[in-house]
Amino acid sequence: MEERRKSARVHISFPIECRVLPERKKIFYTVTKNLSIGGIKILTEEFFPKEKTLKININLINEIIEAKAKVVWCNKEPYSERYQMGLCFLEMNKKNKDQLKTFLEKIYHS
Repeated sequence: MEERRKSARVHISFPIECRVLPERKKIFYTVTKNLSIGGIKILTEEFFPKEKTLKININLINEIIEAKAKVVWCNKEPYSERYQMGLCFLEMNKKNKDQLKTFLEKIYHS
């Protein structure tokens, strides 16, 4: 399978809050599996179709990173009732993007 990522990812687990858009009424909490400046992989209890958009809050150590993200893929984990889901970031303010970039650079170089 061809690698389509534009940026390196870090395998790391942080709490995350997800709101399903556009209605924002459905909220679920989960953890990250990996993270990059361009997107995130998370675990979820239900299937989400490609192109579904979510508002996410990633709870990094001392920062909350807010972003709007789109489902790129969602696959059932073998022997489990959970799904792994890949999201690409659609919108993130400059401050949050800079915070995430700084955080990831610290991990890359540690």
